[in-house]
Amino acid sequence: MKLKIYLIICLLSNFLLSCLPPNSLFLGKPDEKDIERFDSNVIHAGNECFEFKKEDSFSGKKIRIDDWSKDIPFFMFLDTFTTKHKIRSFLIIQNDTIKYEYNRKELNDKTLHSSYSIAKSFTASLIGIAIDEGYIKDENQKVTTFIPELEHQPYAKYLTIEHLLNHTSGIKSKLGIDAIIYYGRNSKKAFNKIKFEYLPGTKQHYLNINTELLGLIIKRATGFSPSVYLENKIWKPIQMCSDGKWSVDKKNGIEKSFCCIGATVFDYAKFGRLYLNKGLWDGKQIISESWYNKSISRDSSNGSSFNYNYCWHIGLKEYGDFMAIGLYKQHIYINPKKKLMIIVFNDSERAIIAERLNWWNLFRQIADQL
Repeated sequence: MKLKIYLIICLLSNFLLSCLPPNSLFLGKPDEKDIERFDSNVIHAGNECFEFKKEDSFSGKKIRIDDWSKDIPFFMFLDTFTTKHKIRSFLIIQNDTIKYEYNRKELNDKTLHSSYSIAKSFTASLIGIAIDEGYIKDENQKVTTFIPELEHQPYAKYLTIEHLLNHTSGIKSKLGIDAIIYYGRNSKKAFNKIKFEYLPGTKQHYLNINTELLGLIIKRATGFSPSVYLENKIWKPIQMCSDGKWSVDKKNGIEKSFCCIGATVFDYAKFGRLYLNKGLWDGKQIISESWYNKSISRDSSNGSSFNYNYCWHIGLKEYGDFMAIGLYKQHIYINPKKKLMIIVFNDSERAIIAERLNWWNLFRQIADQL
C-alpha cells in the first residue's frame, strides 16, 4: 500500500513538473518579493521629477470609514484602518495635493511596489500611443498581423487587438499558460499552448495571456520593448522620480506585460494623474483624448461587459470614477469629479477579510467626505 502511494506521488510530481515551471511549485502564490526574484528591465527616470504638494494640516482622524470586515457597521478613523489591514502604502491626492499618506513601518516613499494587474492598464496605454503614432492602424487590426504564429488556430483570423484589450479573445483558460508566463524561464512556450474556446468577441473571460500578447504586439509594431516604450512615452514625459522595473522571462527578456511593473507609490499616482487629466500632462498630450475616452467608456457589445473596458475597471455613473486594479486589491482609484486619486498597495490578506472589504465603496466613502 505504501509503495502504491509513493508511486502515485512520484507520478503526480513528474506530471506537474513536466507541465508547470518548477518555480510555480516552489514559490507558490505571487508575493512582494517577486519583483526582486525575477529578471527585469529597468525603466529609467528622466532628469525631471514631478512632486505633489503636501497639505500638512490634513489628518487621518478627519476621515471616518466603515470597511465592513465585521457583521455590523463599525466606523473608524482612517489612521486606524490603515494599520488594521495588510496595507503597504496608502495615498489620497486631491487637486495635486497629498491629503493623506501612509507607509507601513519598514517601507517608505522610495519602496518599489509590484503592480500585478495594474500593469495591464499601462500596457493598454502603450497600445493607444502606438496607434496614435501610426505603428498600429487601430484597435480593430488583426492580431495575426503581428503574431503570425497563431495563424494555425481556427479562430485566430478573427482575433483583433480590441478583443485582447477587453478580454474577449475567446482563448481557453489554462493554468499551465499562466504558470509559464509568470514563473517560467521561456514565456514563448505559452504561445504554443494557446487554444480557442470561443469565437473572439463572443464573451468576456479575463486572462493574463491576452495582455501578454499585447506586449508582444507593442514590441513587434514599434520595434521597442514595452519597458523601453513605456520609459520613452510615459515614464520620462510624466516626470517619474524613480527608476522602475518590469519583470521579464530569463531566456528571451520578454516583459510580463500582464503584470510585474515595480514602481513607487507616488510614481503610480502620476500615472493616475495622467488619466485624471484625460491624457494631458501639464499642457502636453501624452495619451490622446480619444484613446482616453475609449478606455473609460461603457461598452457591452462584442462580448464585453459594462464595467470593464480597455484594461480599466469602470465605476459608478454618479461618481464617474474608474480604476486600475491588481492582485491583492492594489488600486489606482480615479475620481475626476472630485479631482481625486486614491492609491493603495496591499499584501495578501486573510481570505474572509479580503472578501468582505469592498474597496470601491471605501473609496467612495472617502470621496464623499472631501
